[in-house]
Amino acid sequence: MSSSSDLSLPLYLGLSQWSHNHWQQSIYGKGCKNGDRLARYAEIFHTVEGNTTFYAIPSMTTVKNWNDSTPESFRFTFKIPQTITHQQQLRHSNQSLVDFLNTMSPVEEKTGCWMIQLPARFAPNDLPLLDAFLDQFPKHVTTGVEVRHPAFFAKGEEEKALIECC
Repeated sequence: MSSSSDLSLPLYLGLSQWSHNHWQQSIYGKGCKNGDRLARYAEIFHTVEGNTTFYAIPSMTTVKNWNDSTPESFRFTFKIPQTITHQQQLRHSNQSLVDFLNTMSPVEEKTGCWMIQLPARFAPNDLPLLDAFLDQFPKHVTTGVEVRHPAFFAKGEEEKALIECC
């Protein structure tokens, strides 16, 4: 039997965002400017989910600022843009993914996971699209998949197919 001291994986503690007005006193401190919030957050936490990338692709300058605001040991989880997951529905998305990953390249070494959040309409019969999409990622990166279609949670063949796909 192994003990917890045998585990070699680090524990990363973080939140689903790094900027929240209610944290001004408790996390950032009085007088902290919006542009300094990530750096202050990274002094306390080790990781964060960057869901802003789901809604819009940031500029290269913004991504470089994120990199410069965090220590080497910090890890991000970024969502793949909804233009790829929801609008294109993973179809014909190779160039869109390449462009996104190129924009995000300044934080590539600090990205622990690329999260693929799929819409509820993404059904089990769409799994071949997911499989092909996952093949577009460089082999050295970690991806996560978030599904919402009820069939994936019914403890049936659809759930098994999802597990085999990913």
